Amino acid sequence: MKLIALGACLLVATPAAAAPAAKPPATEPKGKSEAGKKADDFDMAKMMAMFENFFPAGPDPLPARLALAKTTAAGMLPSGTYAAMFDDAMSGLVDRVLSIKPADLGIKADKGKPSAGLSLRDEIAKDDPYFEERMKITRKVIGEELIKISAVMEPKLREGLARSLARRFDEKQLTDINAFLATDSGRAFAGQTMRVWVDPDVLRSMMQSFPHIISAMPGAMLRLEAETRHLPKPKKAKEKERSGDSKPDEVS
Repeated sequence: MKLIALGACLLVATPAAAAPAAKPPATEPKGKSEAGKKADDFDMAKMMAMFENFFPAGPDPLPARLALAKTTAAGMLPSGTYAAMFDDAMSGLVDRVLSIKPADLGIKADKGKPSAGLSLRDEIAKDDPYFEERMKITRKVIGEELIKISAVMEPKLREGLARSLARRFDEKQLTDINAFLATDSGRAFAGQTMRVWVDPDVLRSMMQSFPHIISAMPGAMLRLEAETRHLPKPKKAKEKERSGDSKPDEVS
């Protein structure tokens, strides 16, 4: 069951991502929940304004630099890159997840269970004989929709990338970079710049760092506590201590 739940999270989310948004009812149902009302109150303009505060535009680059940087950005982010990145990351991943068996995750199967050695793909196919055809159509639709989304996203991303590059590199550096990108090797390198970050070996190396990061966190928290101990505590923390909701830190 754990295996099926793992795969279900991945597989159910995939068709859902391609599904069109449901149309709101013509009339508001009686006894509508607070959550439903809050959903109706969602304001995209307010959310975008919030992001504008989180990520304010940087200083305008010098025009000459920006012109050069736009050429660099176009080479680094060619059309269709994001759709290709999704395909690179998900096509192999979905197949690998579907091939997983309970033993691969350290899950012991019940004795005498006929399906103990079945993969997730086999388990799902037992209930859905059309599963493979459904997955094939799902991948096709998502891929085509992502190409449409890329056509909207990528020009904006290229503009932002160009502005960033124009602030980080001077005209000589950008000219040298563009000269390289104009070569066959440069075009090949630039076209893979973004996609390489979803390569299985790159993702694997990042995942292998997680145990080290997690093991380092307790020591980092202790150090943070020690180095901020001389600072007065926030008012709310003091009030909690006085009310007995939390114990004061022990001074070592």
